[in-house]
Amino acid sequence: MDDYLEAIDEQLERGDIKQAEIMIARRLRRDGVDTSARCALLLRRARVRLFSEKPDDALADLREVLALDPALAAEPDVRELLADAHFARFELAPLGFADRADADRALAYYNELAEMRPAHANRGWILYQKGRVLLSADRVEEAVAMFYAALEEPSRIASLPSLCYERLGFVELFEKRNPAAALAFFDRAIEAYPPHENTGWLVQLHILRSRALREQKDYVAALQAARQALREVDASAPDYRLAYSEAHLAVGEALAHFRTREEDAIDHLVRFLQLSRRPLGVDVTWSRVYETIGALSLRLGRYSAAADAFSTALVYNPYHPLGTTLELQIAQACYDAGDYARVIDTLERLWAAAEADGEMILDYRVFSLLGDGYAATGQYARAAEMYGHALTLVPAEGPERAALVRARDLALARTPLQPAMDKGMAHR
Repeated sequence: MDDYLEAIDEQLERGDIKQAEIMIARRLRRDGVDTSARCALLLRRARVRLFSEKPDDALADLREVLALDPALAAEPDVRELLADAHFARFELAPLGFADRADADRALAYYNELAEMRPAHANRGWILYQKGRVLLSADRVEEAVAMFYAALEEPSRIASLPSLCYERLGFVELFEKRNPAAALAFFDRAIEAYPPHENTGWLVQLHILRSRALREQKDYVAALQAARQALREVDASAPDYRLAYSEAHLAVGEALAHFRTREEDAIDHLVRFLQLSRRPLGVDVTWSRVYETIGALSLRLGRYSAAADAFSTALVYNPYHPLGTTLELQIAQACYDAGDYARVIDTLERLWAAAEADGEMILDYRVFSLLGDGYAATGQYARAAEMYGHALTLVPAEGPERAALVRARDLALARTPLQPAMDKGMAHR
């Protein structure tokens, strides 16, 4: 049996999760497997299931192990596996369904291992994981201290230094808004990554590099980093589909900054949507993607497609901080597409929603464009009224005010606006 367990461990070391799983299942199906051997096999299957992003199944195996042999609960490797499984269940839960109790339980295990088992052979990993749990709870400075401490401790994980540098870079990028410092850590992570390790992990690192480079407005380098992420995707990895979709997102967002590359950018963003699981509710990332597709469609003159994309962006983020601006963009795109009825419907609903919430619309362009919509459909009295609203909000002097006065006077005189000449003249 020992030789068989060693063969399974070799498969795990190589990263051949599927073969390890087959070997474990084959031996578990045999009759006459004693309690000790069954526990050893179940512990390895729990690890396989954790690698395969199935933490619930891993925890089920661990519960069976402890039921068979309660004394194993005191083993550091078993407690480490319990901690990793609980934290994975917290991390992998769908948005809004994560149970903080899982993260707290993992932290308790990691604390015990760090404090009571100082000679644990995988102490560096324990401190790294503890830092990740702390970071998930916004305890940023404590997390950073753990990542630095993990670099000084022994670990069975050869890539641990790279993992620590990646998290330190993440903190610099998203918590401290320092892309230059983030890039320095990301470069160290790449340098420290063992050459024999699977390059699939580097996908997320290059995506983060692309994000940091975009923050520095170095769009050429950002695109190169995003394309590198796409090349590093490992088709055999459990998270292949997720990594592939996120790499396409990074490429699309980088390409969006290049004029004449709109088609390519949209293609990559659509691939992200096709490869990703459709969110059940609010999702800021999907909202941002549709907003970007809308902006790119406008640049291509595809006004109806732009309006639909902006509308979908609001579906996935109804609390968008620039919701009024997006509604205005929807209406503008509809006007440019000649869909005047939708212009009126969009802006009237926006106005009614603001009044229902006890808020005021202070952007004159909303009423100016609404006036254009009414004028385009021959509703001149209503158009004049909207232009009047806009005039109460527009600056006292300037070309915008002069255009509004002219548009109002034309509406009052029941003179139709000519789309070829006056299209959108009051709000442009």
